[in-house]
Amino acid sequence: MTKLKLVAELAGHEDRVWQVSWDPLGTRLASCSGDKSARIWAPISGEPFFTTEHSEKPMAAAAIGGGASMDVDQTSASTWQCLDTIDNAHKRTVRSIAFEPTRGRALATASFDGTTAIWEKEGAYECVATLEGHENEAKSVAWSPSGQLLATCGRDKSVWIWESNGEGDFDCISVLMEHTQDVKMVLWHPMQDLLVSFSYDDSIRVWKEDDDDWYSAATLTGHSSTVWGGAFSPDGRFLASVSDDRTVRVWTQKCQASSAEDDKGFYYRPDSEFQCVAVVPDSVHSRAIYSVSWTAASAAASAAAGDYGFLATGSGDNTLRILRVSASAAAGATGSQSSALDIELVCERQNAHGLSDINCVKWNPVYPSWLATCGDDGIVRIWHLE
Repeated sequence: MTKLKLVAELAGHEDRVWQVSWDPLGTRLASCSGDKSARIWAPISGEPFFTTEHSEKPMAAAAIGGGASMDVDQTSASTWQCLDTIDNAHKRTVRSIAFEPTRGRALATASFDGTTAIWEKEGAYECVATLEGHENEAKSVAWSPSGQLLATCGRDKSVWIWESNGEGDFDCISVLMEHTQDVKMVLWHPMQDLLVSFSYDDSIRVWKEDDDDWYSAATLTGHSSTVWGGAFSPDGRFLASVSDDRTVRVWTQKCQASSAEDDKGFYYRPDSEFQCVAVVPDSVHSRAIYSVSWTAASAAASAAAGDYGFLATGSGDNTLRILRVSASAAAGATGSQSSALDIELVCERQNAHGLSDINCVKWNPVYPSWLATCGDDGIVRIWHLE
């Protein structure tokens, strides 16, 4: 039986917490808030915290200021600490935060003040660069897998791509304006310099680079309302998206046979074709889904062919849900090579952030059974999937 156990509550922010981000080693967690600050958290014991069995520890009611009280493992709740606080990181709400993915030394924050800041730890965190260009609210920031590129998006309907030259020096190398409404989130493929953006215009766009020029290689349509965000499967084969229409859709890129005709001249740019291979119907979530994260299957589960791990979703219905993703049984029975998937709800936690919206869910990239969430109650919570 799959269950989700609350292990720790991290209080300190004075307003809603918008996003969390794990560092590349999976031992530190960054959070950002409407209180204009960013915080860095970690278990006092470091890595051993994630490798210790928690399932047999006693549960008790925790009364932690700033948010709803829930059943939490008291032996673990006191083992987390706030390592750093960046107060007044921006003039307005800090909407998005992301650790640099190679070493985790740098941290990027995007704000409703229209700027993106780059922070590096020299004793305390110091701002080494401020990226300006968005006309108003910046909504999301994301690093490419190599850490060389940074993407931002905003209410001005634009996506910006920045290149790091080292020593806090960044150049804007592309401004992409194909969306017709507010862009909610940007996301890089885990293994490629391929960028995805999610928008209020109900669409998802896939961006590729061609001879130092970025272009829209695909537009994914199917959601009937705002697309709030998405997550790639750990192997990069699938893309999950979540929407105001209360559905989760999973996409994969169609295989395209190469031929001599693919080279159609100097200005030819091959498009990417995606297909939707699974839909979680709107009956599962009763309100908008704001966040999704995808973790790998456990070592035992991955031994079974076609197990693609778990999705976590955070919703406006205050419920945290875990869904198992696997190859379609129908496809397997017919011997089909179809990419169709089955998605099954395996557990849920109602009122995971009290009566507040769940704004972000993030699986740990190194310890795949650990999950961080944050919400309008101003609390960051750490969960263990058992």
